[in-house]
Amino acid sequence: MGVSLYIGNLSPKTFDLDLYKHFKSKGYAIAGVKVMFSKESRQSRGYGYLNFYADEEAQRCLEEMNNAVIDGKQIVLSKKKDKDFDSKANVLVRNLPKEMDQKGLSDLFSKYGNIKSAKLEVFQDGQSRGFGYIQFETQESAEKAIKELNNSNQHGKKIEVQCHVKKEDREEQGEKYTNLFIQNLPHDFSDDELKKLFSQYGAIGSASVNLKKNGTGFVSFKSHEDAKTALEATHMKTKVKEQSILVSQHIQRKENDLAPSASNPIIKNQKEAFKSNIFVRFIPKDVTEEQLKAKFSEAGSIASIKLKDHMQTINGEAFSNYKIGYVLYDDVQSAQRCIKMFDEQNVFGFAQKPLSVDFWQSQVDLKQQTEEKNAANLKQLINYVMSQNKA
Repeated sequence: MGVSLYIGNLSPKTFDLDLYKHFKSKGYAIAGVKVMFSKESRQSRGYGYLNFYADEEAQRCLEEMNNAVIDGKQIVLSKKKDKDFDSKANVLVRNLPKEMDQKGLSDLFSKYGNIKSAKLEVFQDGQSRGFGYIQFETQESAEKAIKELNNSNQHGKKIEVQCHVKKEDREEQGEKYTNLFIQNLPHDFSDDELKKLFSQYGAIGSASVNLKKNGTGFVSFKSHEDAKTALEATHMKTKVKEQSILVSQHIQRKENDLAPSASNPIIKNQKEAFKSNIFVRFIPKDVTEEQLKAKFSEAGSIASIKLKDHMQTINGEAFSNYKIGYVLYDDVQSAQRCIKMFDEQNVFGFAQKPLSVDFWQSQVDLKQQTEEKNAANLKQLINYVMSQNKA
């Protein structure tokens, strides 16, 4: 009976045929390859399976090819999927020096016990994100590594080593928040005004507006219950100078750094907060915020509205020939109605071209869409070449 190896940390541009050819070229008797894809986005999930005819061949591949680089990414090979591993033997390593690659990370921990997998998290350009994971075979090995290496100096940096606990497990254990992030405040709002606004919901430890005067601020409650009550009572429900404020749980930078860039907590919070936000292009230069609000209010109640010049640079000279706007509605239904009413319409009569009206998307979402499109085109090309070869 054949045996399978789990292969992780794959590039989004690496497909079944790529892996099959790569391992065959290295001399491995490989039976087949399967890269896993998301049904919703049609994008690679970043992992898959290598199928071998014999256990000995799979073991040889595991020993020789783990941490090899394929399409610019260091792969992870193991005999089991991560979810089958002992979670208490999984170690999180932070503050890693940039000089340390995935193999260096594995070598550093290998003397403390048998390592099932080692993964260094990297940016798209291959640069280290400064943290990684070591999955040991036993809890004893993980505990020994934590004891010996936590706060140790590696290439001039003091690294942090601790048992990795998944976010969902921390929530089940009662992880509670007390800090809130506030958006859409007036730019001249003060610390005292912010504290007064939220003090009705419970005892506050601190309240401060952003020193950049960008309409954001932070409120720290003394208890989780009061913070939760404040969030539920104020988000998109409290208005300051006719602008609805946006309130969300404040995500600590450490928590955010550990998440993949496309799905980290801060981005998720932003997408939730702005799910009824509309992006408008090709607004005539003479249109004011008051005029835009008066017209777009026909679709529903508006929480906030912002208008600014769309700047372009040609031959080193900056100029603007139209404006762009952000219209945040109180609910998604109004946002949908806005798109139906105003997209591709000459709303203001004297516009040079119809407005472009659609849901606002984050830069991460736009980038992901581009990558998905490129991956789909590449896969289509590979399928076409294969069909021509067969013919």
